[in-house]
Amino acid sequence: MPSVWTIIITVVAIIVIIALAFLYYYFITAIPASAPPVTTVNRPQENVQKPAASETPKTPEANSFSTEVINFVPPESLPSEIKTGSCSVNSFAQPYRQDAWRCTAGSSTYDPCFSTVLSDVVYCKMNPLEQGSDFLIKLTKTLPAPLIPKNTNNNWAWFLVLEDGTQLSPYTGTRPMIDGEPAFYGSKISNGERSVIIGDLIKGQAWSAQRKILMLEGKKWVTKLTETVRIKVVWQ
Repeated sequence: MPSVWTIIITVVAIIVIIALAFLYYYFITAIPASAPPVTTVNRPQENVQKPAASETPKTPEANSFSTEVINFVPPESLPSEIKTGSCSVNSFAQPYRQDAWRCTAGSSTYDPCFSTVLSDVVYCKMNPLEQGSDFLIKLTKTLPAPLIPKNTNNNWAWFLVLEDGTQLSPYTGTRPMIDGEPAFYGSKISNGERSVIIGDLIKGQAWSAQRKILMLEGKKWVTKLTETVRIKVVWQ
């Protein structure tokens, strides 16, 4: 039968073995494995040009074109040239104004002429851009009561200038037929060519219209070009 000391020594040995096993387990699990070395690769810098900090991305320029619409009124200072005549009907060039007239003086017809502060005098100017072309007509008859169409349009002009500077006025007599369509406005002949507007003017911030450029071949006008154009200025 083992002695008491043998039993004590055996117990102590067992405790020491357990303690050593515990410490071994602790150090094995608590200390992380060393990470593998990291190799840095120097890549060549890509040839990409970045905008400077002060630069801002460029955006397409906004289209700021707009048509100037002029509501024409006779000047306060009237011209000195005076003709004698009469105005029997409202203007064909600007049929939607009560103060615009088609007048005659001698053998000539003028359209439009406009009422003035003088009841027996009208102011006439066919081209608002032509200096010195205005005059007065002293009326031999009282102006008739204005006769305005029931359905009025606000896309009409008695003179207009296209974006390229072409000047046109409305046909006040028989409208010419161009390629089977009536022309409403026409320009003066220049270098054997003239511009006409087919159909109505199209309103918007920028007014537009369909233009035909005509070329004289012999005694006949033929269409050289058909295009949509923008209108710079409209007189109403």
